[in-house]
Amino acid sequence: MGDKLLPLVTRHFLIQPQSVDKLWEEEWSVTLRDDADKKVGRFHFEEAGIDGEVTLLLDIEPAYQKPSLGAEIYSAIASFVFKFQELKVVRTSCRHEDDDLVHSLEKAGYVRRKNSDGRDFYSITKQKTSWTGLYMILGLVAGLIIGITISNLWVGTFSGIIIGTVIGYLIDKKA
Repeated sequence: MGDKLLPLVTRHFLIQPQSVDKLWEEEWSVTLRDDADKKVGRFHFEEAGIDGEVTLLLDIEPAYQKPSLGAEIYSAIASFVFKFQELKVVRTSCRHEDDDLVHSLEKAGYVRRKNSDGRDFYSITKQKTSWTGLYMILGLVAGLIIGITISNLWVGTFSGIIIGTVIGYLIDKKA
């Protein structure tokens, strides 16, 4: 599946692994999109797949550690990781004093979980879909049609709520 998604292309960067066969073991390179020979950073994953989590260790050249550029890289990596069904959390850490990296992580949607020994630990969690209202409306419409058909709107409303809940469960369990 990974070879269809690669390389990761962002507004400014091209992100690709050294080996498509070993996505989670090999080092990845971050290069400029306009100049693929100019390597501006590298990263690798650790503990991939353990309890649905993966740890990300990223190293970017100082000239490219601006919050907007860092957020672009962190967001692209998280989006890629979340395309794999079994992975639900991306974790990383940085020095507390590194303001640019802290802002990059926060801008990319990572949440600070704890601070230990001068390091901040961040993570981002794969979100479930939030279409509950749509599921319930679809269920209620189906239920009301059933209620009108059997001439009992109370049974139709009740069945609509059940249908909406079932639709939501079936669609959200894939996320």
